[in-house]
Amino acid sequence: METNLILLFITAAIKTAVLFLIASYLINKWAKQKLKYFTDFPFLNALGFYIFSFGKLLDMFLYYHFINTPNLAILNDSSALLLGRIRFILSPILVVLPYFILMLVIWLENRKKIQKVLGFGWIVLSIVAVLLAKGYTQFLFFNLIIAFPVILLSIISFAVIHHQQKLPQINSLFITIGWGAYLITQIIRPFWISLGNSSWGLTWVGEFVELISMTIIGIGFIRPASYFEKSINQFLIKKTFENDDSIEIDDRNEVNEKNNETEEHEEIIEVTPKWKYDVECYIP
Repeated sequence: METNLILLFITAAIKTAVLFLIASYLINKWAKQKLKYFTDFPFLNALGFYIFSFGKLLDMFLYYHFINTPNLAILNDSSALLLGRIRFILSPILVVLPYFILMLVIWLENRKKIQKVLGFGWIVLSIVAVLLAKGYTQFLFFNLIIAFPVILLSIISFAVIHHQQKLPQINSLFITIGWGAYLITQIIRPFWISLGNSSWGLTWVGEFVELISMTIIGIGFIRPASYFEKSINQFLIKKTFENDDSIEIDDRNEVNEKNNETEEHEEIIEVTPKWKYDVECYIP
């Protein structure tokens, strides 16, 4: 077996394991929440990573099954086309679907009919595109076309979230960088196949780069934003004025109204059970 092919299997196996571990961590994090919704970031991202890791297993099977295929651009074998279609319906369609749902929730909140129409239309068009593909390079092309709108919208969405310092429980900057890197890997992925002597060329390089981008996205959903503490403090101070009877402020740190405009004061806020639940839902 050629070195490039061995490296391809190694990188694909590592990628599968990493995605599965990140997904398991996120689903465990989601399970510990007191309030759970199927549109929560941890759940949707974990679902996408689980499907992605299963898709990598199919990729490994395809890599081995078509190791001696002379031309991946034209898969004349009916079994080859069937396996390819199953793989590319699974990923990107099922992998990207959770993120597509997430984007619909963010941009079209409370517009259920529009969400359903767009979601159904995107799924149907994506499946038709995969069924029309005749070779692996076409699969990769349609893969990019299917995923591009969702990825681009994700980049814009999380960039806006970071700029406005929203959702401090996730690191939207990491997620933006990760999705940007992932988009680039999808654009140049066919290039790696054309390099090298084997049927799959240097596809392992593309797998490795893609692994880095997906890991960055996963870290973004695990690690809080740099403005997390600032947001929590603002949240607690707001609760201070809304629940005067449910908090205690250390006398040493009471706010001096006369010097409020010129001096910064550090307040130690002790949360009581009356609204502690709200804060715990806010904190990852």
